Amino acid sequence: MELFLNIIDIIISPSSTRWPWPLATRTIRKINHGKPVSFDTPKHQNLLPTTYYLLPKKNLLPATCYLLPIFLLLPLFSSAQWMRTDVDRVTYLRSGGDYNSPVLMRIEPGRDILTLPLDSTSLYVRAWDYLSGKRGYVARKDIQIVDVLVKGVLTADTTDHNSMRDEAILRIENEANQSIMVEINQHAYNLRAYESIKLNLQPGSHGFWTTRDGAFPFWGELRLPAHSENILQIDIQDSVIIAQLEPIVHQRDTVVLEQHHNEVVNLKEIIKVDTTKIVEQVHPQDIAQASTFLGIRGYVKMNTLVDFNGLTATGGFAPYNIPVGERNDQVGYHMDARQSRIGWSSRIETGDGFIRFYVESDFAGGGTGINNFRLRHAYVSYGYLTVGQTWTTFNDLATTPLTVDNEGPSSGSSTRQGLIRYEKKIANTENEFGVSIETPTRTFTDSVAIDRRQFIPDFACRYKFVRDNLSLQSAGLLRFISSYNSDEQVVTDVGFGAMLSMLIDLDIKETRNHIYLQAIGGKGITRYISAFSNYQLDAVPNPSGDLFIPYTVGGYLALEHYFRKNIFVNFVTGFSWIDNADFQPGSTFERSYYTSLNLFWFPFDRMRFGTSIVHGERFNKDQQRGGAQRWQMYIRYDI
Repeated sequence: MELFLNIIDIIISPSSTRWPWPLATRTIRKINHGKPVSFDTPKHQNLLPTTYYLLPKKNLLPATCYLLPIFLLLPLFSSAQWMRTDVDRVTYLRSGGDYNSPVLMRIEPGRDILTLPLDSTSLYVRAWDYLSGKRGYVARKDIQIVDVLVKGVLTADTTDHNSMRDEAILRIENEANQSIMVEINQHAYNLRAYESIKLNLQPGSHGFWTTRDGAFPFWGELRLPAHSENILQIDIQDSVIIAQLEPIVHQRDTVVLEQHHNEVVNLKEIIKVDTTKIVEQVHPQDIAQASTFLGIRGYVKMNTLVDFNGLTATGGFAPYNIPVGERNDQVGYHMDARQSRIGWSSRIETGDGFIRFYVESDFAGGGTGINNFRLRHAYVSYGYLTVGQTWTTFNDLATTPLTVDNEGPSSGSSTRQGLIRYEKKIANTENEFGVSIETPTRTFTDSVAIDRRQFIPDFACRYKFVRDNLSLQSAGLLRFISSYNSDEQVVTDVGFGAMLSMLIDLDIKETRNHIYLQAIGGKGITRYISAFSNYQLDAVPNPSGDLFIPYTVGGYLALEHYFRKNIFVNFVTGFSWIDNADFQPGSTFERSYYTSLNLFWFPFDRMRFGTSIVHGERFNKDQQRGGAQRWQMYIRYDI
């Protein structure tokens, strides 16, 4: 055996070769910021020194010089660990380990994947395409195993930080601007960008994995002494995940784990608020909230617009306001900063998590030329519970495209109102569920009932399914609409709504592309649809004094393409329709169409520039038509 190892040493000696994995070797140097880090392979660390696992990717030596030793060693590694592998020819990732299994994806020659051989006689091996995140099986004949995925061992400082505490405290911080998956002792946590969690662990060794689709993974062992408090910082640099372990400095959101050691380590959750399950609803035009104990955020936004067809409203492009009838070529120019915003946030730590407060306002209250201070958001959240005024549950902000026009797609749902909501992520997935009771404010054209409040709140719920580059959400709404007729009798009817939305991320030739889809419909839900929300159309009293509650349908499609990371364009088109009663006049609004082309440039951090062309059409009940065009630009600077 010693002679065999010496022969391999001569064949694959790295002394005169160029290493095929510069990112991996760079990762090793960066771990722990220069502190000693050891690498080993636990089940086979006595077979070969670590340096023997790194083989040249290119044929700087004859192929037979290193292919033969690798396949001789393959049985030894068959039950070991993931291996770095090259794809030699076109192959297919399949869901099962045989030729008849469904194909998951096509893999081109030269692609780097990870494989886990099952045994030396198997025709297929387990494969992990870490660039896409897909796992399955590939034919052994189509690949070449290059080296073992090395293991990093991070040893914590032994300084006694708190002699009254037996456990080891570990805070995990995601310093990347994208989500990552962290697994500690086979317990997975999905950390969003810049998110952190805190774990209370037993002293000793703990296995961990860190992965993200499109980045080379990191795995290894954490060695934590008793009484220690440490921070595990994880980042992504040059498409490679790196990690470092340092003494902890401060604390954030808390996830507590209790471990019981026998022969096998078991995990028992006593989680009261798991921050990885908290859902954050963010509109593309929202302020980025501060992550500190007390923060003030906001932005200054300067709008410039030119209307070409007599449209007078400047807060947003609303097709409902388009003049109908004779052609109108009146040009109007406008500038303002009314949509500038300011927000205050605070986080108060409790024994079980954090209570978060957030208040946001702008100066867009009132009509054109009036800069009234207006409340947008005011809520408090604790864990999965939110109480206050914020975005309704009957929406999907993730499928709302960013537009220069503050109104956005006319059939979108972006209502803010008082609510009590419970929502969280399901199990160890990105799937989301939410349910809420909300303010039942109705918008009637009935002047008799305009000051009357509703008796029953609105009920809303949603469920979002997330898988790879796809998110699909369905949402529902139930309303009980009441009014007093001319005889002061209560007239009540049921309103309801449904929404289906989808977001598709497409990476075509290394460019980002998004497809946004949303369809909405229902009865008595006009206040939840942007095209109708300000025009008192939820219900109309008929001549007999009863309520006419119209049906409404709408939807939009948006296509978005990134030229660069900070330059992108999107095209948005949609429609909205509302039912008309026989007793309503011919000038009553019936349907509208909305189309916009938007270009955005983020020249540097905290600044963005946008410009767009918007076109809209309005049709009345009698089919009279009106059209309008607008050019708009804004410059925004975040503070």
